[in-house]
Amino acid sequence: MKLLRTVNTTSKLASSINRRLLSTRPPHPLASKVTPSGPVPVARPSARSGFKNQRFSPLTGVLLATLVGTTTYLFGVQSTRTEGGGAARLKERDPTPSDFKKAMEEVKGVLPDDCYTQDKDTLWEFGATPWTYHDPRGLPGAILYPRSTADVVEIVKIASKHAIPIVPFSGGTSLEGHTLPPVWDSNEEEKETRAKLAKGEKLGKDDLVPGLAFVLSFSENMGEIIKINPDDLDCIVQPGISYDALNMTLKEEGIPLFFPVDPAPGAQIGGMIGTGASGTNAVRYGTMRDNVINLTVVLPNGEVIKTRARAKKSSAGPDLGKLFVGSEGTLGIVTEATLKLSPKLPYQVAVSSFPTIQDAANAVRDIVQQGIGVSCLELLDDVMVKAVNQKNRESKGARIWEEKPSLFIKFSGTEGQMKSDQEKTKTIAKSNKGSGFAFSRNESEAEDIWTSRKVALWSALDYVPGSRCWTTDVCVPISYLPALVAETKADTDEQGIVAPIVGHAGDGNFHALLLYSNDDEFKKVEGLVHRMVERAQRMEGTCTGEHGVGLGKMHHLEDELGKGTVDLLRNIKKTIDPQNIMNPGKLIPGLGGCSHGHGH
Repeated sequence: MKLLRTVNTTSKLASSINRRLLSTRPPHPLASKVTPSGPVPVARPSARSGFKNQRFSPLTGVLLATLVGTTTYLFGVQSTRTEGGGAARLKERDPTPSDFKKAMEEVKGVLPDDCYTQDKDTLWEFGATPWTYHDPRGLPGAILYPRSTADVVEIVKIASKHAIPIVPFSGGTSLEGHTLPPVWDSNEEEKETRAKLAKGEKLGKDDLVPGLAFVLSFSENMGEIIKINPDDLDCIVQPGISYDALNMTLKEEGIPLFFPVDPAPGAQIGGMIGTGASGTNAVRYGTMRDNVINLTVVLPNGEVIKTRARAKKSSAGPDLGKLFVGSEGTLGIVTEATLKLSPKLPYQVAVSSFPTIQDAANAVRDIVQQGIGVSCLELLDDVMVKAVNQKNRESKGARIWEEKPSLFIKFSGTEGQMKSDQEKTKTIAKSNKGSGFAFSRNESEAEDIWTSRKVALWSALDYVPGSRCWTTDVCVPISYLPALVAETKADTDEQGIVAPIVGHAGDGNFHALLLYSNDDEFKKVEGLVHRMVERAQRMEGTCTGEHGVGLGKMHHLEDELGKGTVDLLRNIKKTIDPQNIMNPGKLIPGLGGCSHGHGH
């Protein structure tokens, strides 16, 4: 992973780090394509030349954040552009094949030949994702590989000029259809496709034609670390780097820090910002919303802003970074992010099993309420443990666990802190009928145990051969977690659906991976997901703790936030993106234009 700029620090360590980082490094060992079946090694192209540093002083960042946040966009000033000497209000309109052709010709004047493609096989890869239960309904028109913020600005200006929708794309591991391209009823070339969809037919690559959207893929040319500031505990990165590659680089460079937000392996920073992702470490370190300091964003009119300065705190107006984190690419395109780094502490892990999932959830509640400083507190039901065991049997020497609901717990800190926390946790586990409390004895053993938790998703996807998976998540206040998990488990059992459950239980967030093999099972799964969301919202929770809304949960948004809040969200979208070109049809219900639907 080549760093485009150097580490910024005054320590003696920095001198040696700087010398090493100035040299060209080989491709990062984690630069591989992650799929639901596991990582697939790929040859990652080297970063293109031509990256232009975006230089903003702290004062400029503060002024931009304040002015943009309090004056321009949130108080209803509409975007305008001048053509022929007059100002014209931008309005939403459907793109046409003619518009797309003109836009593509202009893109070819901005990007070199190796930074875009209209190859149908590649369009299919971006139009159909194995990570989501949404069937492909259309293809993008082109995949663009920008090299810099400047490239993104030019692309966005072209897209705005011709009303071409843009879908930002990083790791592609999102689960609610966030990156699927929009389908336009106005596109006559897709008329036959729409007719097949109306009949309920499932579509393959040969049934689809190139559509009218640009996908901006950042993994190829914008996946670099720009700067590391060890003394300030932060770094600046591009959107196409994965969190695990960032952490591996920090480790390689001897920097005793890490980026703590850890969703499924392969997730990249751009998508993690878009969905407001989190992971196993959230109970101690928080989510993306807590770990983003500043963003460089290209707005729908091509303007570049920075949301705030690099200082750890600021009272200079609202923190507009929070507006873009979780916006799923609907308000602008993130091209750089300043992220918090945390000290890397010694850690140990433990596993305990329980007679029922409610007993395990009760233990989670008690651990959190008694203030025990765990770093991770993960809940696996008996079905998930069986799936993990099945996967582990494929690897020589891998651990096999007692097939009961279990807690995987990570402790970190000094040896004295960890010992105290472990004793208190063991007492709580026993009081909730926990047994088999196993501790790691060293770091290698801890990593070995924790691998069983991190491969849970892949284990579940492979558990029933030939099945597909609808992965969903909800989150509730911690006191409601035992009831939520127990009711959901009873519901899936009653419907006869195999549904491994895994949760970041320490913050009330859990996932159900519902497996189905035919249309009847799909309908049952659809009902289960709907009831699971209703149940969480009834318990003062949310329809999604970390996966995001995308296509799949838009219809739940108003029930959770209320009509007034959703109306405000629509108004923000219409103000910042009056043309509705930024990832249209996602997150925000009731905006019209493109259509997606969903199937299985």
